[in-house]
Amino acid sequence: MLETEISPPVNPLALKINLLILKYVREQFFKKYLPNYLPVITSDLRSADHNADLGGAVNSAHLHGLAEDFTLTTINGQAVPEIQAKAAYDQIIAPNWSGFSEWEPSSSGKGYHIHINLSREISIYSAAVGLLGLGVVGYAILKGWGQNGIKQG
Repeated sequence: MLETEISPPVNPLALKINLLILKYVREQFFKKYLPNYLPVITSDLRSADHNADLGGAVNSAHLHGLAEDFTLTTINGQAVPEIQAKAAYDQIIAPNWSGFSEWEPSSSGKGYHIHINLSREISIYSAAVGLLGLGVVGYAILKGWGQNGIKQG
């Protein structure tokens, strides 16, 4: 199955799982490869309409909660100039990011951003886990379980 054939999950729990996976992978990547930089997230999960407005791909990983765009700051909160960010991208992010990454240079004064994403195939597993999670919650509600797992009635 090609990644482009995988539909974005509609289950909000599956989307949350995807966002958590991406956040964890990004945090570990920065901790290992870029400990003196912090990403400033400018875009992550998008609706189909918002993605289209931004000119995103029809089946963008942003729709799956598996992509982020960001700029860089130092750990002291200073904005990283574009030329320095491009060097960090070329020397560290592009060769070491296990997913897909892309550099987007400044255009019309909007500033650069770096795009990273993970495989859309993760959505298949997140959807299954999310569906299971919703099923468990639904079952608990139907069976009358209240707060703190105490059976009601």
